[in-house]
Amino acid sequence: MNKYPIHITHDITLEKLKQGLFIFIYRATKIPPHLGIITNGKLFDISSVGPNLGIDITDFYNTVLKRKTEVVFIELIKPNSNIELEVLAKNCVTLYWKVTKEVSCLSPIKDFLVDAYQLNTVKEANFIFELLPILEDEKLVKEKTQMNTSKKLKNNNLHIIRYTKKDVENCLDALNRKQQLA
Repeated sequence: MNKYPIHITHDITLEKLKQGLFIFIYRATKIPPHLGIITNGKLFDISSVGPNLGIDITDFYNTVLKRKTEVVFIELIKPNSNIELEVLAKNCVTLYWKVTKEVSCLSPIKDFLVDAYQLNTVKEANFIFELLPILEDEKLVKEKTQMNTSKKLKNNNLHIIRYTKKDVENCLDALNRKQQLA
């Protein structure tokens, strides 16, 4: 399978997560991974059951530690504008509400980036491995950090599998079957 390397600079700290602006890649080596935004210590994302609107990052961090979930954090340089990032993240997430076959967890992130940075080129990205090169070309990536991926790093690179839209649809179908059984 075709893989995309993410160069990891070091491990993340809870203190850093409370202050910075991040795109997170949850279950980073799974197909597909899950994506969301962290700003000022609050997590925002959409899932197959609905949104997370400002979850305290301490809870997320402790859960990731306990479950040993692989997560990559792409720290972004904060935009120069006076835009309220938490409000913007909440607005972008509530616009979509939940993941469907037409709406991915990347959708609110792209809207967030367009509004925060006036970065229309991200609209073309359909996957995280298409979005990251755009952010790097625009010099918006401050650093890339991780939790629980140390054993999978090769020369400080984590290789994620380039997944497809069909992979995302298959994952949603499996989640829907699981929810119907519950």
